[in-house]
Amino acid sequence: MVKFYLYVVTPLLSFIGGFFAYILTLKIIWDQSMSAGDMIAVLLWGGIAFFLLATPIYLGITYFIDRRCKKIGGLLYPIGCILVFFIPTLFVTLSLGSMNPFSPEAMLFHSFFLTSGLIFGLCSWRFKRIKAISVI
Repeated sequence: MVKFYLYVVTPLLSFIGGFFAYILTLKIIWDQSMSAGDMIAVLLWGGIAFFLLATPIYLGITYFIDRRCKKIGGLLYPIGCILVFFIPTLFVTLSLGSMNPFSPEAMLFHSFFLTSGLIFGLCSWRFKRIKAISVI
């Protein structure tokens, strides 16, 4: 049951959280709302980058942390997952025709992947902790 949460629920929660961070950043920083066409593009490109690039990287980071330093995973999971935000953002901006990692569009995707990394790391730590507690 814990694997279901780790491999299905955690990525979905972090994707939804990242999407809301994107919308919130758009509203607060640029005082704009998202049209239906823009929402589809963000969900499509963000989803592709998230599920094909970020999720495997996040899982790899949590696996690496489990192997190296299990005791402070609650701290290292979110930090590790947050620090990879440039990789999927670069993929998205390149596919949109830009190479500037600091463009306004890239900043929106940075907020998306920073938030999703934080949520992914915290959820992974929590679900693995539940598994460890249930074993004891």
